[in-house]
Amino acid sequence: MSSLPKKLLIISYDFPPSTGGIARLCHEIATHIQSNYESVEVLTLEKNKVSVPYNDNPEIKINYLPSKRILSEVKALQFLKKWKHKPETDVICGTWHPDAALSIFSGFKNVFALAHGTELLYGQSKFRKYLWLPFYAKWISGKSKKVIANSQYTKNLVLNINPKAEVIALPLGVNPEFFCPKPKSDLVNHKLKICTVSRILQFKGHDFILKALSELPESYRDQVEWHIAGSGPFLEELIELVNESSIKNQIQFHGFVKDEDLPAFYSNSDLFILATRETKESTQVEGFGLVFLEAQACGTPVIGTNTGGIPDAIEYKNGGWLIEQDNQYELSQLIKQLIDNSGILKVQSRLARERILQKCSWQVYVDNLKQIIQ
Repeated sequence: MSSLPKKLLIISYDFPPSTGGIARLCHEIATHIQSNYESVEVLTLEKNKVSVPYNDNPEIKINYLPSKRILSEVKALQFLKKWKHKPETDVICGTWHPDAALSIFSGFKNVFALAHGTELLYGQSKFRKYLWLPFYAKWISGKSKKVIANSQYTKNLVLNINPKAEVIALPLGVNPEFFCPKPKSDLVNHKLKICTVSRILQFKGHDFILKALSELPESYRDQVEWHIAGSGPFLEELIELVNESSIKNQIQFHGFVKDEDLPAFYSNSDLFILATRETKESTQVEGFGLVFLEAQACGTPVIGTNTGGIPDAIEYKNGGWLIEQDNQYELSQLIKQLIDNSGILKVQSRLARERILQKCSWQVYVDNLKQIIQ
């Protein structure tokens, strides 16, 4: 950084008390990077028409915009145009539109745009394929000082749009003090307790996991139980599939689990599985997979598919395993191996926690972010 103290402005329409990955990411950046700047401010949307600042750090100033989108963008542009310290201000943008676009329009030069994955896919949308990506998104990536991608997969998506973009892959982090091992509530049950935490969408692969578990040999099938947390549009169909399966009595739906209850939910399981799919026809993809880090931080080994940015969230046999998309044989064999040898899970549980502490905390993420911004 320069010898003069700099200012940091984080522009993110998603910011606490909103939930979700972008809100959490921007909040963690603001919290951990504060000591490197003379001042840190956030520009975000007003939440539920409540203008009382959400702030667990009073030294970070939160500026609120009206919740209606068109009006919010007008007010944001006015706010940014009036900013008096553009040359010595770094701007971190939670999304490309409108966050990064507005900051570029307003004359900021030190713009760092975060990239997450889905915004860089077009699926079946001709608008996204022929206008959004080749023109608008390419312009934003070219005008940003650097694009910070959440995975190598997302970095490649950026380079596919604009090969000249300054883009760096920086995998996300997790708070290992909050997500940490908790005592198990059930020490008598000797079944393999599997959990899944995600929005219940078809591309998340719940139906694939169900099929793999249902078609295990009976001697193995009877030794598993599956705990599903989350809600979403595929929930009703998933419930019907479960009720028709051979293991319906071994599956429990928990609905939406609050953040404060997640560490105990992860810790009470032996294994976390999320088998996300990726198809060319869809814009739905796991750009990274923060839930994999959360589970590992709680000492719960993970299984994920080798799709999207998940390989950056899982290090093979160092707290987890990667399988190929929809490969039922591969998942079944792995589950049978873990049932036959519970010692593997104990070793991977320890490795999972150690990996998070050494490589995947938010402090590690922000330390690397500082080097990128310098």
